Amino acid sequence: MIICDLTHAYTPTSGGIRTYIDAKRAYLREHTDHTHVLIAPGAEDSVEEGPGWRTLRLRAPTIPGAAPYRFFTSRKKIQGALARVTPDVIELHSWYLEPWAALAYRATHPDVRLAGYFFTDIPEAYIGAPVRKRLGDRVATPLKRLAERYMGHIFRRCDLALAPSPRQAARLRMMGVSSPYVLRPGVDLDLFHPTQADQSLRARLGISHDTLMLFYAGRLDREKHIRTLVAATRYVNRSQPALLVLAGEGPLREALRRQQKAGAPLRTVGHLRDRRTLAAHLATADMYVTAGPHETFGFSVAEAQACGLPVVGVDAGALTERVPDTVGRLAPVDDVEAMAAHIVDVATDQPRLSAAARAHAEAQYSWTGTFEKSLTLYAHGHLPVSATADAASAA
Repeated sequence: MIICDLTHAYTPTSGGIRTYIDAKRAYLREHTDHTHVLIAPGAEDSVEEGPGWRTLRLRAPTIPGAAPYRFFTSRKKIQGALARVTPDVIELHSWYLEPWAALAYRATHPDVRLAGYFFTDIPEAYIGAPVRKRLGDRVATPLKRLAERYMGHIFRRCDLALAPSPRQAARLRMMGVSSPYVLRPGVDLDLFHPTQADQSLRARLGISHDTLMLFYAGRLDREKHIRTLVAATRYVNRSQPALLVLAGEGPLREALRRQQKAGAPLRTVGHLRDRRTLAAHLATADMYVTAGPHETFGFSVAEAQACGLPVVGVDAGALTERVPDTVGRLAPVDDVEAMAAHIVDVATDQPRLSAAARAHAEAQYSWTGTFEKSLTLYAHGHLPVSATADAASAA
């Protein structure tokens, strides 16, 4: 079987979608005879390939204000790439030209199975929330509903609708998608482990032993509410020393660097492309913090938990499912004082919460389970009755 992921969200600094695709490729190569193909935009047309895999890059411009992300500009070019790789399964992670190219290809290849994975809540994160903030609900609500109708229309035309969590499956049902499957991503539990801690890293970052090391990994952009993290860290410093380490790239990085130079309690370390380096930063930190309300799964949260980190986040999006109060705390969105109070509270009970976080990760996140389930869905379009019942009870 040839399994093709089609997305614009695969760059050197990408987060969750790249993590998922890389893990899928590794699993398919190590455990199956299937071939994995990735089609993504790039600076130039190119093809890379090896045993059991191919990557096709199609020349495309960068998205203004969001480099290095690029966007496809030709539906026919995507269709041509699909014709070259002759996939049996196409999995979509982007919702602009990509689905229409995939649907056109399937129209002439009816045996192709088309899956859509709801990794990103476009209607709320990129339309509803930013428009609401600038222009109010009166403008944001109809635009969000229009985007939801568009997404629902696409997902209803897919053979499989996939969501990373029960909450996101419920979002799809709200959009009129009748039978989405929850396909929970996993974590490399051997790599992301408390034993990756490196105390010399704290010294290199200038963090003393009595200073709380707070860590965030992800895109440095407005929808992630980075300013809330910075403000909460400042507030914590009223009662005890704390420093926020931010790993990632994005439009806010230069502003954050300027704040760092001006004495703000933060460090920017750029995108940690090497996964072992990321694991070392996570395992060395005292806790993971995140303020973004639009997460559909929260890969970094799961990886932090695997490294034994308690999580302080916000009571919104997938975090309500990822962070029970046994392993962390959730504050109201953009409530700086509440987030700071949770950070201080978690610090007083860190050893117990750290052990609980690792146990939670071991129980919840398995790439093997993820891809065994997806391969069954690809091949049959449904799960066996017993597996469906188990999934329903777990959700």
